[in-house]
Amino acid sequence: MSPDKFVITKDTIVNEVINKYPESDKVFTRFGVDMCCGGVQSIEKTAIACNVKNLDELVDALNEVIPKPEPVQSTEPAPEKSSTVEDAAGKEVKETPPPPPVTETTGSEKLEITGTVTVKDIIKNYPQTKGVFSKYGLLECGGEYGPEEAVYFFARVHNVDADCLIKELNDVIQGKVDAPEISAEDLDTAYENIYVKFIKTAIVIALTTGCVYGAFMLFYMGIQHSLYAVSKVLIETHGHTQIFGWCGLFIMGVSYFIIPRFYAVKLYSGRLANLSFYFMVAGILLVFLFRTLLPLLNSPFFKLLIIAGCLLEVLAILIFLLVVFKTILAAEKQELETYEGFLISGYLWFLVQALVLTGATLYMLKVGETVLPHILIYPLRHIQVMGFIILVIFGVLSRTIPAFLGLKTPNPKLNLLIMLGLNFSIILRATSQPLMAYFVDVNLPAYSIFNSLYFTSGCLEFVFILLFIYNLNIFTKPEVDFSGMEIEKSYEKFVWAGIFWLIFAEAAMLIFTFFETAGTPVSHALIGAYRHAVTVGFITMLIFGFASRIIPISQGIKLHSYTLLTKIFILLNVGCAIRVIFQPVAIHTGSTSAFWLMGISGFIESLAILLFGINIWKTINKGKQGTEDDEVHDEISTVTATTNVYHLIKQHPQTIDVLVSKGFTQLKIPILRNTLTRAINIGQAIKINPTNLDQLLIDLNESLKAGKD
Repeated sequence: MSPDKFVITKDTIVNEVINKYPESDKVFTRFGVDMCCGGVQSIEKTAIACNVKNLDELVDALNEVIPKPEPVQSTEPAPEKSSTVEDAAGKEVKETPPPPPVTETTGSEKLEITGTVTVKDIIKNYPQTKGVFSKYGLLECGGEYGPEEAVYFFARVHNVDADCLIKELNDVIQGKVDAPEISAEDLDTAYENIYVKFIKTAIVIALTTGCVYGAFMLFYMGIQHSLYAVSKVLIETHGHTQIFGWCGLFIMGVSYFIIPRFYAVKLYSGRLANLSFYFMVAGILLVFLFRTLLPLLNSPFFKLLIIAGCLLEVLAILIFLLVVFKTILAAEKQELETYEGFLISGYLWFLVQALVLTGATLYMLKVGETVLPHILIYPLRHIQVMGFIILVIFGVLSRTIPAFLGLKTPNPKLNLLIMLGLNFSIILRATSQPLMAYFVDVNLPAYSIFNSLYFTSGCLEFVFILLFIYNLNIFTKPEVDFSGMEIEKSYEKFVWAGIFWLIFAEAAMLIFTFFETAGTPVSHALIGAYRHAVTVGFITMLIFGFASRIIPISQGIKLHSYTLLTKIFILLNVGCAIRVIFQPVAIHTGSTSAFWLMGISGFIESLAILLFGINIWKTINKGKQGTEDDEVHDEISTVTATTNVYHLIKQHPQTIDVLVSKGFTQLKIPILRNTLTRAINIGQAIKINPTNLDQLLIDLNESLKAGKD
């Protein structure tokens, strides 16, 4: 194909056609083709998505709109035919595979942003667009310049109409409308990133009174060959800091970050959000410290401080719910989406479990005990884990995973059924289990009723969790192809591993429920192993995965180390597997080796959390300090077909003249050099602007040699 001709095929990207031949838009409209995925798909894929019956007719019709070259007046000499034809087309339009992030024009004409340009490039080159992002509550996402994500993908993930956002950005850039103003308050709080203090504190708690504290207790149990070698008070305070500190603070912080972006509004009150943090941390410390000391000194003052800690936690959760619900209501939505049902019910269970715990603590202190009533421990843990943490995670998963992976949106009716079914099963289990234990020696008919309800709750939970996983559509082919956009996917392995552990744990739970309702007690070792598969295998796995995805984006940088993330993934899975396997083996066989393996599993998991903390902490600090625009790459000494164009011209600016002389005139414009070239190599470039590859490589390598002389 000659450089002055452009033949449209089914593999051509939609935006490539429209950018070079604007009149082709009418043809697409006539055939019922919309700008699927911002126009970043091929004509064939887009036609399939839009149910176009005759692809060949569409391609023929598009080729018919290609204008015949005609000479035009030019203020500059045009010695070559190719440059004259280029002017005759009306615009200097260039493209990338995938489609161009912008449309290039010459002279006084404007640049037009399309779906693949990154948010960071938009804000850096056009600071006035900050007002548009602020309007949708997205200004503080990614630091000063926003994340290095394609704007189409960015909009889709944040539930913003991509076409509307891109149009508004172009209108502002092209001067058609004034940029929306950003209030002084918005500017003051735009990059505060309230969630950071929650995340960092959650990590500190996990590495002190949470996971590491638990690891030492588990190691001591291994040495003593008994799960009862450690005081119940220490186990309960460890569990408390895990639920409220590690998981609670993490979920609160992430919620303050994602809720405004899910609804494209601002957080209701940063001041109240900060207040909830201080109340929660103070409450956790008071409860942990003085419940631990209570058996040593049964002081009324200690009891008062424990009650104060519980009340501070309840107050923190009430403030959290106020901020979250006020933020949601600010969106003025007419209908709730199904993922919101998971989130809202999870948040409400957060409050319920805190109230139940406070009541149980008051009763414990009143009767002079130092541990919670045994009859409430298992129901309370189920509300905390399944009702609060997992339902919130399910809400985030059902909202983000389809968007991240380009999957079909979960069936809303089925999701609604799943959400209601899971909540019903949680209520059944939380009420039937203590009543079943109460009536076992008191009233046999009543015991039988609650025993049946308990078994029903286990079956419902298992079925609805499997349905939820199925409805995520993670086993289906993606509907949207993000192959042209640089999207980080290292978090995906955590999601898949977490789902595996959840299925494993729920299968174990169902078996245990069957035995319990049949009158066969299940050992504490097996129950502990099941719960560990949920809390570490699923919950912590998902926390690690989503943190590695969300936090770098929020800082507008890459994760500190993806190699370290892989090591974290391996350590967490190995530690969890050893604990789940060898805890019941040790208890039921008495094997010394099994006890030792059980004992060290906690340290393996703690190491994973330590490395995770380092990785996230450095990422956050790196985002605050600011980073260089680009990563360091190996020096290019020889140009080949696989050489990246962006890094070539970055290291050797003299090569721009060679490329421009070969017809790549779009490289004259700085923003195009910084966006169009990032995901393209020399071999791909010549497919856009056909030229002799061998001669181009010779000229480029001679340019490199000349630059060294």
